[in-house]
Amino acid sequence: MHIRPLTSLLFERYQRDGFLLLPPDFLSSGVLQDAIALMPEILRSDDPSRVLERDNATVRSVYGLHRTYPQVHAITRHPLLLGAVEQLVGGGVYVHQSKINFKAPFSGDQWEWHQDFVYWLQNDGIPKPDLVNASIFLDEVTEFNGPLTFIPGSHRRGVLSGKLADGMPAGYEDAPAWVSTLTAEEKFNVDTSVIDDLARTNGLVSPKGPAGSVLLFHPNLLHASAPNLSPFRRTVLILVYNSVANTSGGVANPRPPFLADPDVRALRPLVPTATEGMPR
Repeated sequence: MHIRPLTSLLFERYQRDGFLLLPPDFLSSGVLQDAIALMPEILRSDDPSRVLERDNATVRSVYGLHRTYPQVHAITRHPLLLGAVEQLVGGGVYVHQSKINFKAPFSGDQWEWHQDFVYWLQNDGIPKPDLVNASIFLDEVTEFNGPLTFIPGSHRRGVLSGKLADGMPAGYEDAPAWVSTLTAEEKFNVDTSVIDDLARTNGLVSPKGPAGSVLLFHPNLLHASAPNLSPFRRTVLILVYNSVANTSGGVANPRPPFLADPDVRALRPLVPTATEGMPR
């Protein structure tokens, strides 16, 4: 039987705000240690799943980690994490995409305002926003090192009006076409008037916390992030779970498997080997 770790209060908070920040003791300490231990190897990777900053030297993201590293695949099946996501989408899930996002000291770039679901809708043929982003902080996230900034409740507005940017972003002119969907210069831009209206009505919030914290957020939640102006790295492991009832209807030019996993079998939770902490 799958665990249902979220209380009704936490579930309702997610539905209202579009995000939920869980404390570092939500997952066992071994989860954080396993992910951090992989960092040197992940940073050394040199294949198409790695995306660099505009300087063509600093690693920004590495994708498809659940397909490459058994340790990350095990994290996706952590009974509390998987149980929480299943509660939020209302059934079985698989990992559509996984990545580590790095914001290097003094050089981690900003990310413009955007929603995630429009990319999966347009590029991967995912019909509904029945997905959850699960972000595990591998470093402390503070107001100084480029945290995500959300407009609470904006997910309830659906896919917001926006425009498709033409061409490749500056610094990525020679990259494959799908790279344009992964850079800080967003391909699908939300009109600033929409952002202005929502921010004035709903406010802004930047969830922060120590390493090990888990941030769950809705794929239609409007978000951005500032550059890392600090001397402290900001690294997060992001697992994108999708409902098994919400798989792709097919697209003409599918993205690589490390961006859109074709294996849509429902994940089964790992059998716990120790007592796990429950959310407060």
